[in-house]
Amino acid sequence: MVGNSAPSADDPPPAAREGHAVRAFDDLPLETLEEACGELHRRVAVAIRYIGEERADEQDESRRSPRQRVASLAVLLELTAQTFAAVAAGTSPPSGRVDRHPAAVAAVMYGSPTLTGLLQRLEQDRRMLASLARGLESRLDTPSNGAWPGLSLRQVLSEVTIVAAAECAHALEAVLRRWDEEEQRALEAARERGEADV
Repeated sequence: MVGNSAPSADDPPPAAREGHAVRAFDDLPLETLEEACGELHRRVAVAIRYIGEERADEQDESRRSPRQRVASLAVLLELTAQTFAAVAAGTSPPSGRVDRHPAAVAAVMYGSPTLTGLLQRLEQDRRMLASLARGLESRLDTPSNGAWPGLSLRQVLSEVTIVAAAECAHALEAVLRRWDEEEQRALEAARERGEADV
C-alpha cells in the first residue's frame, strides 16, 4: 500500500506481525485508520451475531471459539488504550502483552457474558482508543515502549485497529463459510440418499 490509499476491509491481513507489516499504514491520516477500523468492527459484529449465542463457544481448528476471539480483541484494545493513556499522562505504559494470556480473555468473557454485552464493550473500547489517539495525534511517531518495544504509537495503532481487527473478522467469517459448506454437503448427501431410495 502506498501513498494515501485507504486500507480495504476486504484485504487479507498481513502475514507478518512485526513492525514492517504495519509501516504500510504510516502515511495514512488518523481519520482513515478510524474509518477502516470501524468497518472491520462492523464485520466482526455481523459475523458474531450470525454465529449466535448457542454456537459462539464452539472451538475451531485452532482451538479458539468465536467468543474468545472477540474477547481477545477487546483485551487488546484495552491494553492499547492503557498504553496511549500512559503516554498522554507521562507515566510508564504496561510492559506485558496481557492480551495473550487466557485469564485476561476469560475475565472479559465473564464480565460480558452475552454477545450483545461483548460487542458493546468492544465498541466502547474502540471509541476510547480513538479518543486517546486523537489527543496524541501530533505525537504518534514517538516510541510506544511498554508492550510493543520498537514500534511507534502509530504502528501500534495500525497493528491493533487494522491488522488484529482484520484477523478477527476473517476468522469469524471463515467459521461461517465452513458451516455453510458443511450444511451444503449435508444437503447434497441427503439428496443423494433420497434419490438412491427411489
